[in-house]
Amino acid sequence: MLAFLAASCIEKSDVRPGSPVDVDINHYQTAGTYDVPVKEGCITVVKAYGVTLAEAESPMTIWVPRMTLTRSDEGLTTTFVPRDEYPNFAGNKSQLFQVVCFEDSRRGDYDYNDLVIHVLYQTRQNIFGFGVQPVALGSTKSIKLGCVVYKGGKRIFKGLITPEGADCRSQYFKSMEGTLNTYDKANIKVGEYLGSTIRNWDVSKIEGNGPMRVEWYIEVDNGVELYALSTAYLNDSFDKDKLPYGQVITTTGTEYVDEKGGYLCGFDWFNYPRESVHIKEVYPEMWNWLTTDSSYNFADIYDGRNVPANACPAADLGLFEARTIDVTNRKYRAD
Repeated sequence: MLAFLAASCIEKSDVRPGSPVDVDINHYQTAGTYDVPVKEGCITVVKAYGVTLAEAESPMTIWVPRMTLTRSDEGLTTTFVPRDEYPNFAGNKSQLFQVVCFEDSRRGDYDYNDLVIHVLYQTRQNIFGFGVQPVALGSTKSIKLGCVVYKGGKRIFKGLITPEGADCRSQYFKSMEGTLNTYDKANIKVGEYLGSTIRNWDVSKIEGNGPMRVEWYIEVDNGVELYALSTAYLNDSFDKDKLPYGQVITTTGTEYVDEKGGYLCGFDWFNYPRESVHIKEVYPEMWNWLTTDSSYNFADIYDGRNVPANACPAADLGLFEARTIDVTNRKYRAD
């Protein structure tokens, strides 16, 4: 969950030794913070593209798709609803979804499908948590998934969420062989945020200020860590050509309608490139954004309903659909 946060804002002990790579990481970030306004006697409802991000009766800072911060007329909406219309309101809450796509090597092929995960973040009153839904595995390597969790600039957790003795193939994809969900058919549909990946924390017990956020990484090749746009681990987030090992998608500008519930969903669902297809062959404008200083807006260059020939139709295959879950449940507490 990325913000406009420079590496200088991170505690010094968290910054990886060595000469920092000369990259403006803000250029690649797709989410930012938003201070939810409140009004006496009302519940504030914040939505992005029709999807509810937060409901609050007291001030809180949430994460929103970065696009909505500059295009609020078509993205972010804030509504004050009379308190009596929320008889079952149980305190502030928020949620956000992101798709995280990894390259598994310092010399990658830039298809960004070596590991694809769908992450749910939730806050309910003082509890912050996340859960991971596996989507695709385009790598034949043994990959483990890890994360770094921060409260503001204070690191509160760093480690693998892949159990000892396992890897992502065995933990997430039932040890199925080969590349999974990287072509035009689904090999396996997980359809849930796996309990083994869910973690949550009681934020009120943690010192420091600032919103909770998570940075993701994979461990490959006997201990090599490759990050999806870490503010603290820049050297492990970009290769020698200053291209990221991972991408974090917060919104594509395309939303879907849940067939059963009738509600809007899926504005982060990303049809990543097919196996061994360079991303510039699928989304040339996106490649231009990755390799130049050009400004970037997914809604201008991406249409999830018209899938390019060399993209995996992951959204249409239902690979991001998942059962509703509360990742702030006490049974998943990390502290």
